[in-house]
Amino acid sequence: MRANGSELNGTALPRDPPDEDSPRRPPWVTSTLATILIFTIVVDLLGNLLVILSVYRNKKLRNAGDPWTYFCVLRENG
Repeated sequence: MRANGSELNGTALPRDPPDEDSPRRPPWVTSTLATILIFTIVVDLLGNLLVILSVYRNKKLRNAGDPWTYFCVLRENG
């Protein structure tokens, strides 16, 4: 028995290889999705960096909620 419970009493289902008749994604779909994902991550990181820099540089933005803002920005990336 495995620790994560994926195999109980040896009754786990075997993994079947994909059928030859099953549709496959064209290579351009995978690369397009990867590009969109990377672009989204980069924009997200830059946006969060701008929030941190604006709070750091502008004293009017510093208040009791700043630790919460930093926590949310850091947690979003983690």
